Amino acid sequence: MGRPKAWLPLGEETLLHRVAAVAGSVCSVVVVVAAPQQSLPPLPPGAVRVDDPPALAGLGPLAGALTGLHSAAERGADLVYLGAVDGAWITARHIDAMLGVLAASPDVDAIVPETAADGAGRRIVHATSGALRLAPARDAATALLGADQRALMRLYDRLGARRVAVATLPDPDVVRACNTLAQYEAARAWLAGRP
Repeated sequence: MGRPKAWLPLGEETLLHRVAAVAGSVCSVVVVVAAPQQSLPPLPPGAVRVDDPPALAGLGPLAGALTGLHSAAERGADLVYLGAVDGAWITARHIDAMLGVLAASPDVDAIVPETAADGAGRRIVHATSGALRLAPARDAATALLGADQRALMRLYDRLGARRVAVATLPDPDVVRACNTLAQYEAARAWLAGRP
């Protein structure tokens, strides 16, 4: 797409700014995790940037999540929504619903959207559209990284996450990808058509 996703224009803002602003409309703490020296566009008021510490730099998405969990804990969070810079279709209603389900389920440490099985029986788990109970998630991420696991999905597996059917989400499009030029253009058109 010609530039890092964080810098892609989406309406009057960048993709990263939009994701952080939507999260900030629901969450009192918004943490954006970056690699050291990574260039990011300006964040909305209230969002904070934290860089992966040297010990975790370059270890993948699970390490980035752990950096964010540590920062969110320092800011007093108990439940967290785990999103991604390319979550172009994110809505406040989705974040609120995911956190609401988790808050109402004290015996559950994580919830994550999952697509229905395709013709081959495969399901897609959307690890960057889920919600986590912070303390157990931080412990699980630490243990997984210690075992040389780097995939974010392992965190949900370790926590025994409740899987929520994408079709039942208030805004099922939130899990749509933004990895190609066509997907990015679709996101721009969708946003332009919103009231």
